[in-house]
Amino acid sequence: MECPKWRLGELEKSYSDLALKLHKPTNVKYTLMWGFGNTLHGCLPRGLGNESFLDLMRRLFGKTEKKTKPCSATVREELCHLRRQANRQRWTCWESDTAGVEVEVAMMSGRSWRFIIGNGAKGGEVKERLAELSGIHSTELSLLCGGVQLQDHEVLLATYAEALNKPPPQLQLLRIFRPSAISCSTDCTLKIWDLEKATCVNTLRGHGDGVMSLTDCTLRVWDLDHGICVQAIQVAEHPAFCLEFDHSARRILTGSWDNNLKLWDSELGVCVGTLNGHSGMVKAVRLHWPNHKAISGSCDGTLKLWNTERSTCTQTFEHGEEVWAVDVDWISSTALSGSMDASICYWNLKSGACLGTLVGHTDAVSCLALRWSEGQALSASWDKTVRLWGLPNAVCLAVLQNGHAVTTMSVDWVHRTALAGSPEAMRLWNFETQICEQVLDGHLDVERKDSATSPTTPVSVGHDEAVSFLVMNSPESFFSD
Repeated sequence: MECPKWRLGELEKSYSDLALKLHKPTNVKYTLMWGFGNTLHGCLPRGLGNESFLDLMRRLFGKTEKKTKPCSATVREELCHLRRQANRQRWTCWESDTAGVEVEVAMMSGRSWRFIIGNGAKGGEVKERLAELSGIHSTELSLLCGGVQLQDHEVLLATYAEALNKPPPQLQLLRIFRPSAISCSTDCTLKIWDLEKATCVNTLRGHGDGVMSLTDCTLRVWDLDHGICVQAIQVAEHPAFCLEFDHSARRILTGSWDNNLKLWDSELGVCVGTLNGHSGMVKAVRLHWPNHKAISGSCDGTLKLWNTERSTCTQTFEHGEEVWAVDVDWISSTALSGSMDASICYWNLKSGACLGTLVGHTDAVSCLALRWSEGQALSASWDKTVRLWGLPNAVCLAVLQNGHAVTTMSVDWVHRTALAGSPEAMRLWNFETQICEQVLDGHLDVERKDSATSPTTPVSVGHDEAVSFLVMNSPESFFSD
């Protein structure tokens, strides 16, 4: 029976069309006029009737909302269904390909699989077949043929014909940990990075302005397997500055320039709660959905502990100066707050007592990561350093000289690494050995100025402007604002 290859092309086109439709960028005219309206909102009197100038801008330049909009779960399901259909059609074509070769793929554990690969089969397509058979995500799989690692773009029968015609097993499969990260930038993009190779593997576009900035006014959920935006939530009345996402509960907590926090249902794309109480911009939030708790740090110099179920503030902690960073260990009811005045305080959330102060930074503290079970914390600052602290003795254990002001940081405590982002570059630090393992530069698309820091690190083109947010070893879906 002849293989219906036209069906494969049809499925792949449907998949591509859906992805393209979901990846349409934000209207630039709208975002520019929205920012202009926000700037003048507090300066001009109310307009016609009860309509403000901002309302006029929204009505004149706003987008027409669709009556029906699929939720992110529905979109991801449809994309995955199309991908599975296309893959199965491809494998059917391989089975009927007279020029194909039957191969056996073996793992060191003893598991093995046999199937036919078609004449035009590529390494990436074979990995997807093995991901289906093994239940392991394709990004964790590495294929070897004769001791040589196969590349995703290589046509196997064209490159390894002799080895593939030898007795089985012709291919070896390794499962490996691939450290990865996502960065957001003021150049309106998100980028996915392979931290081992220090290379950008994908760029996500869709925001109409710098990610985590004022004028775009959207929250977006991204499907990282497919590299596209599958949901855009309009937050025009609440331009988000910071967010926290509970992946299992599908809840997003945002802090905003409007001094409020909002809780969102990511599937329905609607606000399900508003937390009022701060008198300054909310710059940091943390969410613990199972116990309906959240904590926030604000430019009003306070931290607030919230009950998200009742939308009430249960405790206020007076740090003093503007709070720029917060982290929490919910099990021990301990929190850290970092301030514009370079100070770091740690708190007992039950008693409300300040347990101590970490002194050492000389400029604003922008990022914090707490590991109370190990009695340690990491902080990053505009003073161009990342510091490792011993708690509860408030001792600085290590100072990592980053070279540039750190604006964002993500920490992997298991592998003892921290990825620090700045307007110039991202640096991957091993804070156990105090060694910079990788430099991911190219944010300004210029030659590295400090190549002596890591002369063997490959240079990769990254963002065009400052990095504003980082996540290491991200989940399959991710939110940005």
